[in-house]
Amino acid sequence: MFRLRCYYKNVNKNLQILFKEQRCSKATSSIIDKKSDAVSAGGEQRGSTVKTASTDVKPKARLPLVKTFFLGEVDKDLLAFPEVIVREDMTDLQNAILPFKGFFKSEESKTLNTDTMNQIKDLGLYGINAPIDNDGKGWDWSASLIASEPESDNMEAALALLSHRVIIDILKEQGNEAHQKFLQQLTNGDLVGAEAIFEYNVPEFDFFNTKAKPNLEDKTWVINGEKAYVVTGPLPEGSRNLFLVIAQTQRPNVKGDAANGSTLFLVDAATPGVKLGELHSTISCNGLQMRRVQFQNVILPDSCVIGEPFEGGQAAETLVRSQRLRMSMVGLGLSKAIVQDMAKYCVNNKQCGVDLKDLDIVRTHLSKSLCTTYALESMIYYTAGLLDEFKEQDVGMEVAITKCYGLTNVFKAACKWMDMLGPKSILTSQATEKSLRKAAQLYAQGESMDTLRLFIAVTGLQHAGVLMQDNIRKFRNPLFHPGAIFDKIFKTGNVDEPKTNMRLGEALHPSLDTAAQLFEHSVARLHMSAELLLTRYGTTILEQHNELNRTTEIVMYLYAMFASLSRASRSYCIGLTLSKREVLLASSICIHGHDRVKVLVNEIFVGEYTNNDTNLRNLANELIKNKSYFPEHPLTYNF
Repeated sequence: MFRLRCYYKNVNKNLQILFKEQRCSKATSSIIDKKSDAVSAGGEQRGSTVKTASTDVKPKARLPLVKTFFLGEVDKDLLAFPEVIVREDMTDLQNAILPFKGFFKSEESKTLNTDTMNQIKDLGLYGINAPIDNDGKGWDWSASLIASEPESDNMEAALALLSHRVIIDILKEQGNEAHQKFLQQLTNGDLVGAEAIFEYNVPEFDFFNTKAKPNLEDKTWVINGEKAYVVTGPLPEGSRNLFLVIAQTQRPNVKGDAANGSTLFLVDAATPGVKLGELHSTISCNGLQMRRVQFQNVILPDSCVIGEPFEGGQAAETLVRSQRLRMSMVGLGLSKAIVQDMAKYCVNNKQCGVDLKDLDIVRTHLSKSLCTTYALESMIYYTAGLLDEFKEQDVGMEVAITKCYGLTNVFKAACKWMDMLGPKSILTSQATEKSLRKAAQLYAQGESMDTLRLFIAVTGLQHAGVLMQDNIRKFRNPLFHPGAIFDKIFKTGNVDEPKTNMRLGEALHPSLDTAAQLFEHSVARLHMSAELLLTRYGTTILEQHNELNRTTEIVMYLYAMFASLSRASRSYCIGLTLSKREVLLASSICIHGHDRVKVLVNEIFVGEYTNNDTNLRNLANELIKNKSYFPEHPLTYNF
């Protein structure tokens, strides 16, 4: 960084201006070249338009973006922020969602009931991501996410629609001709989709307590079991639920663990044997009807199976991808609302005669919440752009990171909001209490965040391990491969001064040069830590949860930095309003991320005996042994 500053001080001012103009032109032309490539490949600008997305030919998928970070590589071409909606279609889209905005700003939308859902049905919100052939809007990921933004004013409605859209996403990708009847009814709201995935009691050995048995002669299935936390309403008048159920199945004529599998089913709520159980009372969003659903000898034909029988994991990838991305969108709406409320409160209130907006600690809270919200928004639309632009793009890690980063920081922002307000924040009439409850509901609803963090780290290390296995084998036997060790030292440097040759600044606006360099160093540090973890632990890395958590945190910062850099560069190059502030936002995100990555990588390098992991593990063992708080009272005598 210091060498870069000295360089700019010593260069002639005129040459500096010329250099910047050339670089800006280069960054802009990179975006234009990518658009031209998309036109050549698919006949349309950068993939799909708003209304004809399903008929466009998409370019071939690129290598997974975040997974390559573990290899110390970055796809420079992907630094151009995806522009999958052309200018004219964006105008049409904004006009089309005006009724949505008007409805969710009205008082009648604040209460979730049958009348509210009737109006949502009349507005066509049940079919915004459904194909045009099924009377839907035909909007792809980016457009449907933009259309769902107004729902942030009513989080209960957003969550009620989320599962419905997830099921439509699955049927679009995994569905067949037999599913068209379901897709048509889902589009017009006669059927309302609901995910029936989680169970109240987790089985010790099996995947699920809910079981499905095939009848090969009749080509039917019989489902028995119970699901929990299912959002079953409220529904529009005359509508009923269509449940997406995951059940454990046994492959016929196969013995042992190899026989275990899972299968996804579509179950109409009107099917005999389906019973709605008790309602759950949750910490927030009590307008939602979340309950248990029982399945007692429910008989289904083969046409209700999604994907291949016994291979539910493949269809589940589409399920979790859609659910994670759309849940992140709900979190973004809440995060924006919290930032807006915090800013208004600080502007309109004083403490001890001093405006709150003038206090440094308050400004820091505001800025950090603003940065995480900007990063989350960038990650959501960048990921959606990849899905829209490329055919079958692997974004499994990206959507997981987006959800984990987003909902974690939304919960933190809600806590900081209460901290700023003080004792008043605990009153039920305050917006802070409602925001905290909503943030906690989003954070805890669905899959566990600890599980998600482990998934992110394991997926990335697994990808790196396959491609780096030859080097890892050499690093684990240094006496037999001294040349590999010296080559590694000279090429990668060390944690404090990593060596990189990515030149990512060439694909960005020159005002982001320093931030791009910080990002490069962070990627290099992730690569070094991945090599070290695989060398140190091998396959037992799966048991090192603390190291995996550190790795996940590093990767989350990296993706936030990448998406923010890409977005800010585009904004500045095309001259968006306040684009200079976006550059400042991206730079702040990169500085903070760079510093945190350096700390986390150092903790990985020093090992468990220095970074306190061993002490914490021993304390946990003692607590488990005593089954209670074991230290003696501080005033206890030993005589």
